Order: sequence, then structure tokens, then C-alpha cells
Amino acid sequence: MVLDIIKLIQQIYGDSCQLRSPLNKRQYEKARKMLPVELLEILKISNGINETMPNPNTGNNMVIDRIIYSLAEIESQTNCYLGEYGNKGVVFAGNGAGGFFILKPNGKIFLYEYFDLDEEYYADNLTDYFKKWRN
Repeated sequence: MVLDIIKLIQQIYGDSCQLRSPLNKRQYEKARKMLPVELLEILKISNGINETMPNPNTGNNMVIDRIIYSLAEIESQTNCYLGEYGNKGVVFAGNGAGGFFILKPNGKIFLYEYFDLDEEYYADNLTDYFKKWRN
């Protein structure tokens, strides 16, 4: 299932998808206590997934965004979300416009938008979340 999600991300983003190093042992032990299993399994393979593009000046790839946050980013963004709004869930990605996606304890994905200070249902699970990006 997790490899299917990573393959789906690679299909959607193509050469713009950059996997990162997996969690190290210390990070894994920390992540195991705070992340849902499916997200933990993704980070075991790649501690975050970057979106890249060629630098117009050099031609080298440069990171322009995160497709999935790293453990450090997840922890920081989730702590902010929990502290600010008090809702349950794990923030794992941004929407590129200041909002963020939350993986709820039941596995469903919600989008939190700052302009209306509310969450809206987005997808049933991580696979469905990424399939929406394809459309």
C-alpha cells in the first residue's frame, strides 16, 4: 500500500518528485509515537518528499515545495495546529496557499484554510488524497 502511494506520487510529479533519505533509528522511534502507521511507513522510505524544478539559471534541480513534509516539518506544523486550533490530527502537507492538509485519527484527510478558519473534508485516505492531485 505504501509503495503504491509513493509510485502514485512519482507518476503524478514525474521528474519533479524527489525522495529524501529515510528516517534514521532515532527519528523512527520518535515518529512511531506520533504518526499514523501509513504516514510512518512512507517516512521510513523517504523522510518527506520534495517537489523540484530546474533552476532557470543553472539547470540544476532545486526544491520548490514539499509534497509530504519531513518528520521535523510534520512535528512543527502539527504542534502549531494543535496549539492554535486544538483539533486532532497530523499536519503532513501544505496546499501552496497557506492552508494545510490534516490526516485525522480515522484516516480521513481534511484541508484547513486560514481565510475561513475551518476544516473541510478532502479525501478518505492518503491514496485518495494523491489521486485527487492527478485530476
